[in-house]
Amino acid sequence: MGENDPPAAEDPFSFRSLFGLDDLKISPVVPDADAVAAQILSLLPLKFFPIIVIGIIALILALAIGLGIHFDCSGKYRCRSSFKCIELTARCDGVSDCKDAEDEYRCVRVSGQNAVLQVFTAAAWRTVCSDDWKAHHANVACAQLGFPSYVSSDALRVDSLEEQFREDFASINHLLPDDKVTALHHSVYVREGCASGHVVTLKCTACGLRMGYSSRIVGGNMSSLAQWPWQASLQFQGYHLCGGSVITPVWIVTAAHCVYDLYLPKSWTIQVGLVSLLDSPAPSHLVEKIIYHSKYKPKRLGNDIALMKLAGPLAFNGMSGILGCSVAHLFQENSLLGDTFL
Repeated sequence: MGENDPPAAEDPFSFRSLFGLDDLKISPVVPDADAVAAQILSLLPLKFFPIIVIGIIALILALAIGLGIHFDCSGKYRCRSSFKCIELTARCDGVSDCKDAEDEYRCVRVSGQNAVLQVFTAAAWRTVCSDDWKAHHANVACAQLGFPSYVSSDALRVDSLEEQFREDFASINHLLPDDKVTALHHSVYVREGCASGHVVTLKCTACGLRMGYSSRIVGGNMSSLAQWPWQASLQFQGYHLCGGSVITPVWIVTAAHCVYDLYLPKSWTIQVGLVSLLDSPAPSHLVEKIIYHSKYKPKRLGNDIALMKLAGPLAFNGMSGILGCSVAHLFQENSLLGDTFL
């Protein structure tokens, strides 16, 4: 090309030319999809493959990190009916932040070996001091726990408590008249300690109480060790909380209300084959997974059933065994271990 020759016209920019697809001829007849894909890949410059692979990996990582941040409930309360996370201060505050107001239930509990009363307020479980405590307050507490009345309420010295129950305290607001105390966790204020040096213990049912020296069961017999090998003691943080039954070597059936708000498997251990908590300690089994019925609601009585999966299978040695075949068969044959719970 000479100096006086006009410059050659530049080809217009196109993505086809960028990726080297100008030579790709499209047949008027509908071609085979696999053949077209192979032809495109053969024309695509190899230098673009690392860029494409890196881009895909970066996109996957960005999505994973974004989803992790969105669904992370560390230090918060997760609504069971959704993936929503709320601040702990929003739980049991009188405002429904979760579907079906689930964050406003399970705000009262009894804990430890002595059944000390605790309320969830100001983002923590707090042991209730016996200061200004009345029988009316005990009735309110038992009603929140699902009982029609209470049996007894006593005072226990703070120094007799397990260590984990001595950290946070609350007291009844003595300025509130009795008719205004309808929810215990809304009628307390935070305390650093109990002025009386005592906390409240509560018993809402007469089950297990022996009246005088008469037998509790007419015509019954004392159970002997290993007589009920499928009986399980479900222990939360080392303390018996509920009973259960062994239905397979790795599955325990229990009530959903026992585990609904205490769903961390690492906080639970299982002992089987006992007939009394005073028996010689049995081996403790770790829990791997907790599943409660998908339609269970804490304010209702229906679907109150849950499963706990052990981290390892039980060794049946006479001290432990599976619940009668007629019951265990139901769990193995139908969907109770499947869709009903998931």
